[in-house]
Amino acid sequence: MTNVNNLIISEENVPRLTLFQPRPMPEPGIALVLFREGKPVVVLWPGDRMTAGEVRWGDYKKIYKVNVAEQSFTFNCTLPCRGDAFDFHAQVQVTCVVNKPAVIVENKLKNVQSVLEPLITDTMRNVSRHYDVEDSEAAEREIATAVKDQEYGVGLTIKRFIVKLRLEDEARAHIRKLKQYDRDTALVDKEAQLQKQQDAIEIERMQMKMEFYGPLIKQGQWQLLAMQLSNRPEDVPAIIQMLNQQRQQDMDHQLKTLKIMLEEDVIEGFQLEETGQRVLQRLVDSLGSGSGTKALDAPQDSASESDE
Repeated sequence: MTNVNNLIISEENVPRLTLFQPRPMPEPGIALVLFREGKPVVVLWPGDRMTAGEVRWGDYKKIYKVNVAEQSFTFNCTLPCRGDAFDFHAQVQVTCVVNKPAVIVENKLKNVQSVLEPLITDTMRNVSRHYDVEDSEAAEREIATAVKDQEYGVGLTIKRFIVKLRLEDEARAHIRKLKQYDRDTALVDKEAQLQKQQDAIEIERMQMKMEFYGPLIKQGQWQLLAMQLSNRPEDVPAIIQMLNQQRQQDMDHQLKTLKIMLEEDVIEGFQLEETGQRVLQRLVDSLGSGSGTKALDAPQDSASESDE
């Protein structure tokens, strides 16, 4: 492989060829392009030989020697990323070879890099602008595929292509912040999920306690309730909550009853004073701070009265 970037090595005028003269033969790594007025050019690759008819009737004017050995070059450029907030800094290595010597001669192309670099850069830019700055590895893969698959139509084909995308310091700091944000978000989500599970377990426990203690409270079995709580003192807060809820329900019921009585006028005026006092008394009793204690003491008072 040669690193010489010249495509057209030489251009020579050709005297009229005869059958008895030495015929032009391409050297290794060089193709010959024979030019003639108003007719297609003839291309001789290394190992090819001119036929007798081509020598006799060719009427060639010029012979171009075209370098068809592999050639390589490198360059650096800046590529946009999605959003244009940052840039990719690209280091590019290209190895190419001539696949159509006639096109090289027709377009008078002499330098590989001056021909391919702007075309390759344009292809890379079209790909890179679809990637965020944190997706540099994926951008490298797609850029390499796009460049290798692209047919540029300049008589050259790309054999090997390597691109490395570097990020500026600001872009790297941005990526670190994004990754830290993702980690923090994942931690918050995990903690929220754990809290949700704990809440569900607590609700289930409370439901089980209500199903067990609820009937005892409703039926006024205070001694049995006290015995259960002596064995499970950690359930006392739940029982207090249940009693408060029951007291609130009783209060709401009394208020609703009083409201209906006043709005619908379901009782006579002379009954309002006595009935209203009774409802209000029950409401006051239900709001009393010692209602829970009285309820728990009720069975013992009844037992005392029966003994007397």
